[in-house]
Parts: sequence; structure tokens; C-alpha cells
Amino acid sequence: MTIFDLLFLASLLFILVSLFVIFIAALRRRAPTLRWWARILGLYLAAYAVALILASLLSPRRIYSPGERRCWDDWCAAAVRVAPARGSGSFPCQLEPATSIWLAEIQVSSVAKAVRQRAPDARAELEDQQGGRYSPCGTPLDQGAAAVSRGVAGLWHELSDPLGPGDSFTVVLPFALPANRQPAGIVMHHGDFPGIVIIGDDSSFLHRRALQRIAVSPHG
Repeated sequence: MTIFDLLFLASLLFILVSLFVIFIAALRRRAPTLRWWARILGLYLAAYAVALILASLLSPRRIYSPGERRCWDDWCAAAVRVAPARGSGSFPCQLEPATSIWLAEIQVSSVAKAVRQRAPDARAELEDQQGGRYSPCGTPLDQGAAAVSRGVAGLWHELSDPLGPGDSFTVVLPFALPANRQPAGIVMHHGDFPGIVIIGDDSSFLHRRALQRIAVSPHG
């Protein structure tokens, strides 16, 4: 937990207390108290919003190396590698003209000691070298390296599957990219709240999402 996480928790507590005081003042018809607390709360929210936006615009984008693990609490994901799929017609993706399918391998793991967990809001986008982002064009495929190297189709793990303490599994996702674009990395999402309102967080409002670079295999 960072100092900005603590600041968010303290701010949330302050907002709740302020709203409670404003509510009581309104019930008791204490207009001066109500106006004073409303003004203080408004100024604090404005200052927090300015700090949030400035930190998002001025902070550099965080870049992870291929295979480097990124964690949200005890749930972690690493972008391992991506390769063009063999026999693109066998994958459940609707292809537009001049597009090709890439299979991205993502390693999901848990560093928890005793708690079983899952990330129901987890999702991944593939970013190309020009900054364009693409959602998966189909369901996850067969296990790990076998799917990437041989193009074997079949359901396996979802990003949101549960994990036991210390467990890990591989997710292989298909992405349809324009034929003239090359993958650069994976942009992972782990739910928008509360990260979107935490100063300095990778997912905070207007901040560029962290990029987990991925090793590109030239052949499937």
C-alpha cells in the first residue's frame, strides 16, 4: 500500500464525515454550519481533483519488461509472449480484410499465502507499436505455449478463473490486428475502481495505462 492509497482512504473517510455533518446540519436547520462544511468539502474535492489530474498528466507511463510480473495486491499477471496464429480460419474470430490473428500468452499467478482469490473484472488489450489497442477477438484458447506454438484451439483458462494460494495458470487470448501492425505489449485492466480516483495509480483518471511489453515470436 502506497502513501497515495492511504491518502485516498483518509479522503474517503473525510468525505463521509463531511456528508454526515452536512446531513445533520440540514436536519437541524443550521444554515451557517451547513454552508461552512459544504464549502470545505467542495474546496477539498476540487484540490484533490486537480492533484489527481496533474499527477496523471505529468507522471510517465510505467513500462514492464516481457515476462515481468505485475501485481494488484496478491493477484498477478505477466505478459509472456505473442505469436502469429497458424491457420487463422480455425479460430473463433471474425476477420476483416487485411487482418491477422495473434495469440498472446499471459501468465496469471497468486502470491497469497492462504486466501483463494479471483479477479472477476480482469481483462487484457493488445497494444500495437503505433499505440492502437485491441480487445480479444474470441474466447481463450488451449493451454500456454502449446497453443502459441502450434495453434491448438480449445477452451482453457479465463483471466477471471479462481486461484489458490501460490497457484498459477496460463491464458492464451486471440487478437485480430491489421496486417501492417506489430504487437508491442499487453495493457491489463483490473477494474476501474478505486484506481481511477487514486493519485499516481496506473489506472487513475487521464493516466496512460501501464504497458507490459511482450516478447514477439516471428512464427506461430
